This record gives sequence, structure tokens and C-alpha cells, in this order.
Amino acid sequence: MNYSYKYWLLILVFLFCTDGVIAQKKSAKKTKSSISKTLTLKKKKTNKSKKKIIKKRARLNNIDTIIFKDLAQQTNAELPPKKLDTVPEKVVTILSAFKPQLKNVAKISFTTATAQNDTTSLHLNYEVPNQNLSFQYQPVPLVPRTYKSYPTKVLRNLATLKIGYGNYLHQLVDLNSTLIDKQSNAHTVNLKYESSQGDLNLQRTRDMGINYLSDLKINDNNHIKSQLFYQNTQRYRYGLVEETTSLPNSNFEQAFSHVGGTFKWVNTNEKNLFSLISPILKIEHFKGTENANNTWFEIYNPLSLKFDNNLKFNFDFSYNYNQYQLASGNKINNAILRMDPSFEMKKWNTDIKIGVSPTIANGLYTFTPALFLSKKLKDTSIKLLAGWQTLFINNNYTSLVLINPWIMAPTDMKITTQEKKNVGVEFNASKNLQYGFGLSLNDYKNLPFFNRVINTVQTAQMGLRYQSLFEYRAITVELEGHLRYQFSDKLLFKNNFKYIQFNSIQINDKPWGITPIELNSAITWAPNKKLALDGGLNYWSGATFSNNNQLPFDLSNSLVLNAGFSYQFTRLWKVWAKGENLLDKPYQRWADYPSLGLQLIAGVVYSFHK
Repeated sequence: MNYSYKYWLLILVFLFCTDGVIAQKKSAKKTKSSISKTLTLKKKKTNKSKKKIIKKRARLNNIDTIIFKDLAQQTNAELPPKKLDTVPEKVVTILSAFKPQLKNVAKISFTTATAQNDTTSLHLNYEVPNQNLSFQYQPVPLVPRTYKSYPTKVLRNLATLKIGYGNYLHQLVDLNSTLIDKQSNAHTVNLKYESSQGDLNLQRTRDMGINYLSDLKINDNNHIKSQLFYQNTQRYRYGLVEETTSLPNSNFEQAFSHVGGTFKWVNTNEKNLFSLISPILKIEHFKGTENANNTWFEIYNPLSLKFDNNLKFNFDFSYNYNQYQLASGNKINNAILRMDPSFEMKKWNTDIKIGVSPTIANGLYTFTPALFLSKKLKDTSIKLLAGWQTLFINNNYTSLVLINPWIMAPTDMKITTQEKKNVGVEFNASKNLQYGFGLSLNDYKNLPFFNRVINTVQTAQMGLRYQSLFEYRAITVELEGHLRYQFSDKLLFKNNFKYIQFNSIQINDKPWGITPIELNSAITWAPNKKLALDGGLNYWSGATFSNNNQLPFDLSNSLVLNAGFSYQFTRLWKVWAKGENLLDKPYQRWADYPSLGLQLIAGVVYSFHK
């Protein structure tokens, strides 16, 4: 019994313990489930609150987006998208105004380049012309000039005496003196005497004159340049005159005297508007045969105003007056008042000049255009030229004698007008060689011609004379060309060509005295510092004149070669020689006035200075 009692007691204890453990497990399960339910409820509440917050934020974002869109449309600005997170981020933005690059700005389109505000790399393409690959610098062509340098800069004196003698009793004396004082004023005086005796009794000439040049310095920016001259020429009309004539030489005398002066004011102050004004004043008086004379006066004032490197305004003004007194004592007055306003522009690699020329000539008003165009073709050395202008020439006794020295005193004096329309092309082949040609259509009024005076009796007693004839209207086509080659300051070669064709003439039968073709060439060569050589070639086709039967005839074509040299022996002495008409073929520029044959002259030059 005692053992059974103990046995049942152990069973009760075991059962009691098992119920406690189960109860604890159940309570633990209840606790876990309650905790999970609580967490679930909290999560649901949190999610609901988050959803509400997200909905509110979305509404705010929509409002902000609408507001920012309106602002962007009003300010034309692009705004970054709005972030949903309200927590600011640490962002550093670097703005670069200019991104430096290793690029030669001189090579960008061959113009000065400007900085560009950009954050990306600049890709620039440029093309180098083929003719620019062989050299880097193209200097301006230089014209050889004789220059003597001295160590002192004050009170410089320089004088040269040139003496020469040749065949046909050709004599030459030329004295030239230059003085530069302490104020840098320059004075140059030239005295010249030249005479020769031809094959015929009356084929003699004598020329003498004096010429004064000065450059007076008023201040650092203002100069007065002037020229004063006097020229006297003595000739005799030997054309068609018998060698055995018993008449005095005074019957055939063809003497001229010419005196005048030119004054120019030069202002180099570019900051002053009036520095652009440079007036030129000319006064001349000429006396010819039969006491006929003329007084000529001209004032010319070029004015320009430069706005920038690509635009300039010009306003040139000129007035020309000529009073011609005939042998009878009557006077003819011709006056020209002309203005030339124009604009000069540089655009599209083109130089353009557009203007007009209102002119009053002897009270007659004309309004003509003045157009000029110069276009350089891209990546080439070719330049195209075009123009349209009208020129007015106030003829005088002086200008007519320079063309034909054998004219009698004119019986009339008129103003010549030339309306010129031209096109041309220039080639700059290299820094040494340049050439080009041009074609023009010209409409002349009162163009001077020269024809013989057909009078056998007067010719025998006074010699052959020419008369000036003013053609009322003539239309011509003219072709001009030029070529220039220069190598440093040692060699210079120049050529000029001109062809003129008359399409219509109203009064005269032929263009009397006009040469259809002219070609002039000149070469200068200095192989070293002591030796200098020069030469020339002149060719022209024969002009048309009337013979004794009033029928036209053409002179033969002429070719004249000239050459000369000089050699510097010492600092003071130099020898020289010159030859004209080396082919020894007498020619006639004016009918029945044959030139001399081969002419040679040589001499020395002595220089003294201190």
C-alpha cells in the first residue's frame, strides 16, 4: 500500500507539471499572436498614412508642375524635373564661361577670332589656297629708288652736276641741288639746258628750264608741298621745207614758254576730321605761237570720312577754269565745277564704290553715275574689275602741245567728255609677277584730232603746221593690258599695251593723228651697287593723215629701241651713257616730220655734299 500510494503521487505530480507547461505554451502563443496582430494593425495604419502622404505629395507635385510649366512658358527657361524626396541633396554645379583650347586664332578663316561661350569643343575647318602653301608672306611690290643716307640729320646739302655730249651736237647740262635744314624743311632746285642739231638746217631744238620743289613743315602734322617751274622750248617747223630756202628762221619758229605752280596742303593727323582734307591748287600760264596763250587754274579737294574698316564716305570737290586767248585777241572761257560724293564698302571679299558726279560745265548741268567694283575670287589670285564713270577734260593750249608739238594756235577750245564703261581682270601670279587686261566702251564728245594744214604756199613760207579738230562725237572700243615683274630691288620689268578702235565718227572722215596700237616696255637692272642698266621699247602703228590731194593715208609702223647705263666709280664720280633709236631707222610719229637716226650721248656726274 505504501508503494501504491507513492506511485499515484508521482502520477499526479507529472500531470500537474504537464498542464503548467501546456498553459505556458498557450499563453506564449496567445502573446505572439496578439503581438503579430498589433504589428499588422500598425503596419496597416502606417501604410494608410503613407498612402495619404503620397497622395498629398502627388497633388503638390502636380500643382508645382503646373506652376513651373506656366513659369517656363513665360520665361522660356528649361527647369529640371521635381524630385519626390523633400530631403535636399548636396550638389555642386560648375559653370564654365569659356573653355580654353590650344588653337591658333590667326588660322581661323584667316581673320581675328573671338572667344565663344561654349562648354563643348569647337571643330573649325579652314582651307589654305594652293598658291599660299609655298610662301608665308607676300610683300608689296617695291619700286627701285635711289636713296643716299648720311650720318647727320641736320643741315644736309646734296648737289649733282650732270654733263653729257653726243652726236648731232647734242649737249646736256643738268644741275640738281637739295637742301634739308634743321627744321626738316626740304628744298630742291633743278636747272637744265639741252640742245641738239639735226640733219637739216631747221632740225634743231633747245630746251631750258628751272624747277623748284619744297616740303615745308608747319608742325608735326601739317606740311605744305609746292612746285614752281618755268620751261622754254625753241623749235623750228622743218616739215616739207626746202633746204635751200632763203627765208629767215623766224618764219619757221615754233617757240613755247610755260610757267606755273602747284601747292598742296598735307595733314597727317588722323584723329582730326580736317586731316582728311588735302586741297591742291594749280596755276599755269602758257604762251605759244602767234601770241596765243592761256591761263589755267584748278583747285581740287579730296575729302573722306572713315566710319570703320569696311565703310568710308568720300566727297571730292574740284573746280577748273581755263581762259584761252586766240591770236585775234578774242577769248574763250571754259569752266568745270564737279562734285563726287560716294560710299566705299568692303563686303563679301568685294570692294564696292557707289556714287554720283553732278557737274556743271560752262553752265550745262549733268548728273552721271560713278560705280566701281573689285571682286577677288575665293582661293585664287584673280581679281575682277568693273566700272562706269564720266570724265570731263578741260582742254587747253598746253595739253594740246604736249600731244602734238607742231600745231598752230588753235581756233577753238572745247571741253572733252568721256563716258567710260569698263571691265577687267587682274592676276597676282606671285609676289614678283602681276599682269592684267581690261576692255572698255567709250563715248567721247569733243575729242581732239590732229591733221595737216593743206596749203602749199603757206607750208613753203612757214613750214608744215597741224591743226586741232574737235570731233563732236566718237564711240570707241579700247583694250588695255599691262604686265609687271620685279625681283627685289635689282630688276624691274614693265609693259603697257593699248588698242583703240573707232566704231563711229560723226564729223571727221578719219580719227586723224590717233595711233590704233601702242606698246611701251621698260626694264631696269642693277646687278650690283655700282652698275645700273636700263632699256626701253616703243612700238606704235601708223596714224592716219591727209595728203596734198586731201586723201587719207596711213604712216608706217614704228619700232624704237633705247638703252643706257651708269657706273659709280667713286663716291663722287659716276659715268653714264645713253642710246636712242638703236635700230638707226628714222621714223615719223607726225607725217613729214622725220626723226633723227641713232643718237648717242655720254658724260659724267659729279656729286658733292656735306
